[in-house]
Amino acid sequence: MLKIETGELRGRAIETVPDPRTRYSSAILRRSLANMVDFQGKVCADICAGSGSVGFEMISNGAAHVTFVDTSKLSVATIKKNAINLGVENKVDIKKIDARRFLETHAGVFDIIYSDPPYELGIVRDILERVHAIMDVNSMFILQCSKRERPKESEISNLRIIKEKDYGDTLLLFFERL
Repeated sequence: MLKIETGELRGRAIETVPDPRTRYSSAILRRSLANMVDFQGKVCADICAGSGSVGFEMISNGAAHVTFVDTSKLSVATIKKNAINLGVENKVDIKKIDARRFLETHAGVFDIIYSDPPYELGIVRDILERVHAIMDVNSMFILQCSKRERPKESEISNLRIIKEKDYGDTLLLFFERL
């Protein structure tokens, strides 16, 4: 079990995905994210969502709506269960689809997009190539990745890094659309 770290749902438990391959954003990282970003009234996406812990932190901190995206049926089932247990099912959409496919086919934009793809499988690059399609000039994209996968500025088109935070082996990169 994880706990919501911040906001109105602080201290509430959320279930984890019953799959040992699922990696979770640390409590420290989730608290820091809530302190750095204003989610109030925002329409958000949590891509490669796992249990939905980051998206539920967004809701707990005032996000109007979160779309959760994950390809795993275990993750999707866990997110549904967590939304019901937290009483926020009216604030979520849950999509069982590969992140890359979602980014290629979704019509519309989000205010804040967060993604924590599996490390070192090439998915970071694929997401960076596609995420601008669901952003407008006021959107923010936040990528959690391994330091070993930090993209070079020359490899990124349509986006610009505006902030970077270091959490040991993990980086949080904040992007805006060009």
